[in-house]
Amino acid sequence: MQWISKRILRDDEGSVLVITLLVLFMVMVIGAVLSIIASTDLKVAGNQRFSTTALYSAEAGLNEAIHRLGVPSPTIVNVGGTMVDVSIGDTSPYDPNWKVYIFLKHPTAVPAGMGSIFTTGTIQDPNQPYVEYSVPSGTDGALTIEHKWQDRDGNGNRDVGEVVLYDGTKIPPENFATGFPVEIVTVRGNSGPGMRTIQAEVTKRMIRARTLGALYTDKAISITGDAAFCGYNHDVNTPVGMRPVACNAWHLGAGDLAGVTTTGDDVDVQGVAADLDGFPSPTDTASANPFFDLHEVLGLSLSELNQILAQADRTSMENPFHGITYIQGDADIMSNYVGSGLLYVTGDLKAAGGWEFKGLIFVEGDLNITGTPWILGSVIVRGTSDYNFSAGNCGILYSADAITQYLTNATPMKLLSWREL
Repeated sequence: MQWISKRILRDDEGSVLVITLLVLFMVMVIGAVLSIIASTDLKVAGNQRFSTTALYSAEAGLNEAIHRLGVPSPTIVNVGGTMVDVSIGDTSPYDPNWKVYIFLKHPTAVPAGMGSIFTTGTIQDPNQPYVEYSVPSGTDGALTIEHKWQDRDGNGNRDVGEVVLYDGTKIPPENFATGFPVEIVTVRGNSGPGMRTIQAEVTKRMIRARTLGALYTDKAISITGDAAFCGYNHDVNTPVGMRPVACNAWHLGAGDLAGVTTTGDDVDVQGVAADLDGFPSPTDTASANPFFDLHEVLGLSLSELNQILAQADRTSMENPFHGITYIQGDADIMSNYVGSGLLYVTGDLKAAGGWEFKGLIFVEGDLNITGTPWILGSVIVRGTSDYNFSAGNCGILYSADAITQYLTNATPMKLLSWREL
């Protein structure tokens, strides 16, 4: 019986060894599997990180394109120690084959385009590593901007009149007659092995001001000197210095206003040489006339206006003052200044000497003009009390197109759609 017990013991020991080996093998398999899973997770996390960074890069490129499409032409800025014009845009009549490439090079290092193709470099700081949302050369992977196009005649060619325009006052807003081109921006962002491509449609925000006259005020005014206010709607290309009657050749024949409009307050003309003209009358002092706040004049919500003012091109008076000029408090305009776009002053505005402006001036306080400015567009003055307005020897000609063109060029682009390709 003893030999049987020893044999059983040896058999048990063999079984334990086999089981131990099986357990070790299973532990090794599980360890290998866990190692593979961990390695895969790390790779997935790494790829996801690269992919996310690539998307951020593409969005940065889109932001550069939108910014440069929205600034007025010319806009001269310092890029790596060199002053360059960073504005991008086509002008009417719009070229259906117009296309722009933005390369990852300094703007002065990019060869000029040809025909309808325009090239420029990035406005990133060349002393820092570039965010990779384009390529140094070639068209594959380059940041591209082009007009949205529709083959209206079905011939497969990009013909004049087939550029899609956007006019927010129309239904539908996309059309082929009025507004500004819809721009298609295609950006490929890169980060290591990660690559993400996005495409957006953007356009200029058309501004149609709700002014009621060449001069539109909420207070009674007294006009002295040889000031001229012409409410006939003038062409945007009216030569600088034109005054009634010389400006008659530039009247458009539609969209006319009074030369001076108030909200029921008097217009006291004391200057024998003063010239007020407009249609249906030189002055409009009807008590039913409302006074619009700036955001109402521009057809924007208050939040939209605040966003635009927060990104104003300048917050102090300087020469020139193109774009959005937002002065909190009082401001002075000196002789020989030149400006365009929107001048918004929350205090009083004093203007001396000869200066020129195209667009819209809105003054929350009083306006005191002692010089000979020439303004094409409209001037709106809320005023603090009656007869605090001084016209000097100014010439103010109403132009709806001047307001629309210069304010539209000065306001940020409108993002219509965004998608990932």
